[in-house]
Amino acid sequence: MDKPKYTARIENIYFLARVGETLRWATQDIADAELPANIKHLLDKLDRLEARAKAKRQRPTDDPSTRAT
Repeated sequence: MDKPKYTARIENIYFLARVGETLRWATQDIADAELPANIKHLLDKLDRLEARAKAKRQRPTDDPSTRAT
C-alpha cells in the first residue's frame, strides 16, 4: 500500500494520482504554448511533486555507519 492517496494539493484541491496521469495523457498532443495557464501550472506542480517524491525515495536510509562524526 505504497500508493499515495493524492499526488498534489493546490489551493485546497486534492488531485488523485490517476487524475495527474489522465491530465498528462489528455494534453500530450497539445503544444505547451496552446495550453491554458492554469493547466500549465498544474502540470508543472505535478512534475515538481513527483521529482521531490522520487528524490526522497532515492535518499539513503539513516545508516549510522555513514554519518559524519
